[in-house]
Amino acid sequence: MSRLYVLMLAGLLTCPAMAQQPNTDASPEPIAADREASLLSDIRQLTFGDRFDRAGEAYFHPKNGSIIFQAVPKGEKHYQMYVLADPLLMGSEAGEARIEQISATPSRNTCGWFSPDGNTILFASTFQKEIADEPTAGYQREGRDYRWAYPSGMELWTREPIDGKGNENQGGFAVRTLTDNAFYDAEGSFSPDGKHIVFTSNRTGDLELFSMKRDGTSVVQLTTTPGYDGGPFFSPDGKRVCYRSDRMGNNLLQVFVSDVVFDDDGEITGLANEMQLTEGADVNWGPFWHPTGKWIAWATSKHGHANYEIYIMRDDGSDKTRVTYAAGADVLPAFSPDGKHMLWSGKRSGDNTTQVYVAKFKLPDER
Repeated sequence: MSRLYVLMLAGLLTCPAMAQQPNTDASPEPIAADREASLLSDIRQLTFGDRFDRAGEAYFHPKNGSIIFQAVPKGEKHYQMYVLADPLLMGSEAGEARIEQISATPSRNTCGWFSPDGNTILFASTFQKEIADEPTAGYQREGRDYRWAYPSGMELWTREPIDGKGNENQGGFAVRTLTDNAFYDAEGSFSPDGKHIVFTSNRTGDLELFSMKRDGTSVVQLTTTPGYDGGPFFSPDGKRVCYRSDRMGNNLLQVFVSDVVFDDDGEITGLANEMQLTEGADVNWGPFWHPTGKWIAWATSKHGHANYEIYIMRDDGSDKTRVTYAAGADVLPAFSPDGKHMLWSGKRSGDNTTQVYVAKFKLPDER
């Protein structure tokens, strides 16, 4: 996310990592429904300011239509993790009624993700390691409001139906940690076959990408370049990852793609053939694969830091096409398994809060 977590811009959520979402108090462009309609239709708000001060970084369940997202409950300070059942099958009021908090308090939480079989939830949390007065600002664009926090107690956790595993039972589910150290481990996601997890950690003193088996063993460092590397996602075929990086040392995140290298036993050993897909003086972050594996959506500050917008491009960086045109930030795009819907975090409701939205989606070449 997005990831404790991945990303929220001041008032938003990427997984990145507990990112504050962008400041969107002012925006030069009104919502242009006719322009958005070429790719988006039937836009619906799924979370609301009367319950959450901000919400975002939402991802679809691979099978049942539910979504996982992070949100700050009204009047509180930190993100908790939630699951919303079947948002595509019900009206917004019913959807609000079926939101379940799955994280324990006190804690900060981010970057929720479902396993490919849908049985396991992966997320990052400071549960049992929360330090109440730990600073919330980590990565921050100079002179801007968005930032990522890197709590030292952030660990990767899984939640799954009780099957004899886990160290704590909560409501019929086993919850256990995959990492346990004094560093930031977050922004994790599963490979399409469910065997591996990619994530971000500062355990080496720099924020780099790592992989491990789904049980937390066989940790491999994937990047070694100074600067933040985060928000990794496997491509639908599991052969590549997309991610964001400020490796140029200028606080400008850019989108990258690399091939995943496997040994003869199918274990991940590294990355190769890195390709930078965005460049320039803009912040580009929150990349996410379309299920075709041929397109990547992301958010950019091209139209101003108070007006992040979502774009989509081919996996080689060509055919960059604008998706959103709303006043205020639209960030952290994610697609349904069939590619027919897009989730994102937006600040377009009028109450100046970031919330989760969903819409029907068409690729540029389907218009």
